[in-house]
Amino acid sequence: MRIEAPQENRIVVELTCADMRELDITYEEMDYGNVETRRVIWTILDRARASLGCDIDPSGKLLIEIVPTAESGCMLYFTVLDPDRQSPGCRSFLRIRKESSSFTYAFDSLADLTECAVQLRQTQPTLPKSSLFLLDGRYRLQVRTELPPRRIRAVLSEYGTRCADGALSGAYLREHGKLLAENDAIEKLTIGL
Repeated sequence: MRIEAPQENRIVVELTCADMRELDITYEEMDYGNVETRRVIWTILDRARASLGCDIDPSGKLLIEIVPTAESGCMLYFTVLDPDRQSPGCRSFLRIRKESSSFTYAFDSLADLTECAVQLRQTQPTLPKSSLFLLDGRYRLQVRTELPPRRIRAVLSEYGTRCADGALSGAYLREHGKLLAENDAIEKLTIGL
């Protein structure tokens, strides 16, 4: 776990894959409505306090931004918002904002998956980050984006089947599936794995 304080009101924490396992949480599970996420956030803030010798003042508004990293970890940006800019009577709050989420599609054959990748490449100039897994004899393409553009969803649905996001989260796929391609899986499929 790497902890830095680039500004007085900001702390940056980098969690590796090992840190995430130690804290028993995944990027997909991080939601402040979840008791486990709150436990992890306060554990991280306690470690930051011990490491930096300073504390984040929780009496104001605290914004937490979470961004996944390519190494299955994440970056957390803790920012205390300026209390002078808050309106009178404004209550303190803690808010988590995540960069993106993911959608998983299952394909029955490598031919279907490859044709899907070729069609995506032809219809979409910028492809979203994606990872490819093999799980239970089916190919699983995890597309990381807030909401795939309509054209991407249409092509993915034509060749594959959307999986339940919770059951086949990235953490589940990494634990139970075989990783075939990371981050640019769609592009790799169009030129061959």
